[in-house]
Amino acid sequence: MNTEERTFDLAVNSTAGAIASNISELKSYIESVTQPYIGQVITEDQAKFAKKDLASLRKLQTALEDERKRAKAIIMAPYSEFEKLYKDAVKSLDDAIAGIDKQVKEIEANAKAAREKELKEFILKSVYEITGNKLRRIFDSRQEIMTWFFRPEWLNASAARTSVERTIREKIVQVARDIDSVETSAGAEVAVALDEYYRTGSLSSAILKAGEVARLKQQSCAVTAEQPPAEEHHEEEDSKQVSPVAERIFFDIPVEPDDKGELEILKVPVILEFPKYKKPLVREIMTKIGIKMAKPSGK
Repeated sequence: MNTEERTFDLAVNSTAGAIASNISELKSYIESVTQPYIGQVITEDQAKFAKKDLASLRKLQTALEDERKRAKAIIMAPYSEFEKLYKDAVKSLDDAIAGIDKQVKEIEANAKAAREKELKEFILKSVYEITGNKLRRIFDSRQEIMTWFFRPEWLNASAARTSVERTIREKIVQVARDIDSVETSAGAEVAVALDEYYRTGSLSSAILKAGEVARLKQQSCAVTAEQPPAEEHHEEEDSKQVSPVAERIFFDIPVEPDDKGELEILKVPVILEFPKYKKPLVREIMTKIGIKMAKPSGK
């Protein structure tokens, strides 16, 4: 590869010189035309004439713009031709740069991919060497943890391999120590604490989460202990209401007067069975049909 510095002096001579125009006269003319309108307040009576002035000024503006564009095309014509020839002349240079750049980027991308593979293999190897299968099993189930030990800038060729490997091993030791701390301090909520740690990578967050869950469970148990077994109570009450009850009812039946002319009332006992909650309804029905329900005193 030739790495020498390349230079070329591009010679461009323009014979057009300075652009000659009557711009100063144009400016004076425009000022004289617009002077009457500066600060003018148009009344309702003047609106009709103002619209005519507006149309005239716009027509002048359009004519001047058209002339400016025509002048630009004339002046730029030599440059446009030069630019066309220039781009054709340097096309092979652009192609060479693009081709080299593409291949260099592909080589760098492949090198980064290879370094990434090597670093991840080093991470897994170091995890096993430092923690045995304990942390390795966690890696298998929680793939996101790999990102804790990996930094994108380590893929650059300028990254010192020795420094990178030392940082990785220190991080593995720290994570293993954090997990041991969670397992020994989270109590019954160790699973919750570990899940929080794997999610956040924060030991303090994991311990706080375990404490919060334990506190909520304790409060829930306290509330439950204070409350009576509502459902059992209801079931017992429902059973009492639905179970059939037997009621010994006496019907008062009048008979013919005796020799003394007194009306005799016979009390005829009848056993009725019905759910307890229907007792008011039974009494109401008996009353409507003219049968009096009464329990004899002392019975």
